Amino acid sequence: MELGLKGRNAFVTGASRGIGAEIARALAAEGVSIALFGRDLQRCKALATELADKYPSIRTVVCELDLQQSDSLSRAVTKAADALGGCDILVNCAGGATRGRLEDIADDAWERNFNVKPLGLVRVTRLCLPLLRKSDQARIINIAGTRGREPGAFSVMSSPINLATLGVTKALANELGPQGITVNAINPGSTDTGRWAELVNMTASDRRLSNEEAKQFLNREVPLGRVVMPADIAGLAVFLASSHAAMISGVAINVDGGRSRSI
Repeated sequence: MELGLKGRNAFVTGASRGIGAEIARALAAEGVSIALFGRDLQRCKALATELADKYPSIRTVVCELDLQQSDSLSRAVTKAADALGGCDILVNCAGGATRGRLEDIADDAWERNFNVKPLGLVRVTRLCLPLLRKSDQARIINIAGTRGREPGAFSVMSSPINLATLGVTKALANELGPQGITVNAINPGSTDTGRWAELVNMTASDRRLSNEEAKQFLNREVPLGRVVMPADIAGLAVFLASSHAAMISGVAINVDGGRSRSI
């Protein structure tokens, strides 16, 4: 299927690892040039080398980005725009949330995480808007999470962070739609990234299980029998960026193997 992505330019935040890195790989495979935004420059540089070697027709640029610092944001977006010549696709993947019980999460953790998402997401999107307005296939894809819709134990922080991200997504879809820019969100369920071990350990402790038993329990919770892999999310991101998603905007799509109970 021709996706209409060859020759496009994408900016990906949180690109140094996990979901962000996998989305960058999937877009590069479709001929998209990539600006890799992240705090871990060594990981981003390694990914840039990997992509350049595998897809010599695309361009890659590494941009150091700390979403909590406005100077860092402006420098990173300017560098990416200069290197690629524009932006057709913005993937906001940076940010997370501290898992745990309410009494175990300090105020500075709340402030730090909210300053990255949704506030950092808003800041980088605002900077990229002049570039996106010049594209004839402009896409904004925000990575949120299923806890934004279905809060659960130990998600006292991830629930409001992701709920706010979904609210921003819907509001921007309405605001930017008349300018030809689609805005959508992807809600990953439990995903096998670097934070998977943290969830396994917490589940094991809470349910008095071994780590292996905790992994089996978490897999059984998913109707399709396994937790999400970053590649599962990347496939949807590529579709939402494609020409085939021209009339999809303002939606949040779960990628969780059916685990969410709500309709």
